[in-house]
Parts: sequence; structure tokens; C-alpha cells
Amino acid sequence: MRERIRMGLLLTVSVLVPLGLAVGYAEEKPAAPAAKTERAPAAPAAKPEEKPAALAAQPEEKPVTAAPAPKEFPQITIRNDQVKVTVYLPDAEKGFYRGRRFDWSGLIARAEFDGRTVFGPFRTTYDAFNHDNVAGPADEFDMENSPPGFDEAKPGEPFVKIGVGLLRKGADAKYDFWRPWPFAKPPAWQVTSGPDWVEFKQAVSHNGWGYVWTKRISLVAGTPTLAVAYHLKNTGTKAINTLFYCHNFIMLDDEPVGPNYRIEFPFDVTLRKDARGKLKARGKELVLTDVLKDESAWAVLEGGTGKVEDNQVLLANRRTGTAVRIQGDQPLTEWRFYAEPTAACPEPFLRIQLAPGQEKVWHTDYRLHVLPKEAPK
Repeated sequence: MRERIRMGLLLTVSVLVPLGLAVGYAEEKPAAPAAKTERAPAAPAAKPEEKPAALAAQPEEKPVTAAPAPKEFPQITIRNDQVKVTVYLPDAEKGFYRGRRFDWSGLIARAEFDGRTVFGPFRTTYDAFNHDNVAGPADEFDMENSPPGFDEAKPGEPFVKIGVGLLRKGADAKYDFWRPWPFAKPPAWQVTSGPDWVEFKQAVSHNGWGYVWTKRISLVAGTPTLAVAYHLKNTGTKAINTLFYCHNFIMLDDEPVGPNYRIEFPFDVTLRKDARGKLKARGKELVLTDVLKDESAWAVLEGGTGKVEDNQVLLANRRTGTAVRIQGDQPLTEWRFYAEPTAACPEPFLRIQLAPGQEKVWHTDYRLHVLPKEAPK
């Protein structure tokens, strides 16, 4: 489907999103900051992601129990003549996602091209404060290690969660990604946009810890390709050592995850011994042996070279031919994979170490395309 994009003057508005205020956005292309790229050493494999029982929301927060229509949430649609992409906007009062785990920026509700769809809601019931009530490429810092300032904070004192904001530590000495940590300070976001791009920026500073986090989603002209550019700057006086990954909640043509999903890496895959679920490796492919029903599959993948060429994966719906190739520009710490009925999730992990004043930039493309149909294997 081809749609003409009328270009005109862009309206510029500054946007701050404090707790309890509705989000806005501006149509302006900000200047790109210069950055020094740091490649980080590999880190040891972390423990498997665990899915705990759902927690009650904080007393002052009243989660929604039924899933509202997607159009009810603050969002923006960007497009070119090949693809239309709907992106949720961070909003502490009305946002689609208000959990304390994932980065609030760049959650893609849906990408549509050639009568096909990619992405969709991960949960079939809705709770804005649930840690994984997300959609699309969901990024997270420090899932398994303590976020900046957490270990030194006493109960009731603030710590930093990159992409979320300044949170308050509870009585527990151990950090758990799924806990609904309260905000110590209302989160603030600046959002700018144009017809085929949207950019998010957040700055946080506390007790020697500080960062500026920028994410820009843009569409490559003449193609159904989504380009995601990341920029993290350490603005504090203390070094940042963080483990970043993208969860990549992928659903193709709204089809439940199972043998119809082709998942292929550029290297021969083996599964670490603690893999679980209806999942096996066959050459370069991960194979789901049956349709998932009220269950999950998880694995750490082994067999790669550690080079940047391994930072790519193909997901395709064998029945419809709809496909997305995800390709990054950094050598990875590791690949993991997670799946539930509503999403197949290849997860690239990247260790980032930044001294005060240092910056890191990296980039991931999502190339949507169509492959010949094939029978499940």
C-alpha cells in the first residue's frame, strides 16, 4: 500500500512528561550530538529470566483490568510510502506502559506494510503497571544486576533505572526487575517528531549518577525498514557499567507462536543445558516443536563467533511469508531467546561501560519483507 507523505513546516513544541501530566510531542529534527563509541568486553552469562506471579499495583496506582483499545493511549504514527508504524508515547498518567522494568520510549504497537502486520500487544489482559505489559522492541537496562545507585541506597532512598527514571528502594536488599518500585521523582521525557521519525530523550541525575538517554526511530526512504538509533551519555561523576538488551516482542500477522515461525541466525545454534520449553536447535535455526499454549520457552544460545556479523536474526511466518530481519552494528555479549504464544523474542545482549563524560552510540535495523511461503518443519 503506497501512501503519499505531504511535507510541510514542522511545528516545534517542547515536551516534558511529569507524573500526572499528559504527553505532547514536537515536530522538529534536533541536532545530532557527537559521540565516542566504546566497545565493551564480554560479560559472563546471567541467570535465566524468570516470570514471577503478577504483583499488586502500588496503592496510589489503579491498574486497568481490561485491555482498552490501542487508540486510547498517547501515540504517534510515522510513515513512508512503504510502511506505517504506530509508536506509543511515554506518559506517566495515560501511557500504555507505566511499569518500572522496560525503557518507556519506542514501544511499537504495530507496523503495517503490504497488507501485513508485525508486532502487537504481548499481554491479552491489561495492567499498565505490570512489568511486561509491553509491545514491539522493548529495551531494558540492568535486568539481572543492580542498577546505578541501588546497592549504595538505603531503604527509601533513590536509585537510577536507565530509560525509566529515578526510583525509590524498598526494604529488599536485592534488586528484582519485576518489582513495581515507586518513583522518587516524576519521570520527564522530551519527544520530537516528523512525518517519518520520532525521537525520545530523557535526562536523569542523582548523587553522582547521571545519564542522557536518546532513542530515535526513523523509516528508511523507499523501503519498509525501521532504523532505531541509540545514544547513551554518562553525565555523572561515577562510572556506569550496565547490561543492555532488547526483548524484541515479535508477532507476525497476529499468528500464535509455534512451528510456523522460522527463526534463523547466521551461525550454527546450540542451546545451553538449562534451556526449557518446546524448543530445539537445528543448524542455524531455532525450531518451536508445537504451538505454545499457556507456556513459555527460553534458552541462552551458544555457537556464535562474538563478531558483529552474528548480530542479526531472521523471523518469518512460514504460512504467510511475512518476515523481519533484525540486524545490529555491535558485537554482542550473548543471544538469548524467549517465547510465549503472543511473541517470539530473540534477545541481543550488550555490555556497556562508560566512564564519566563518555558516550556510546549503536544502531539496529528492522527490515520488513516478504519471503516465499513454506510448510512448517
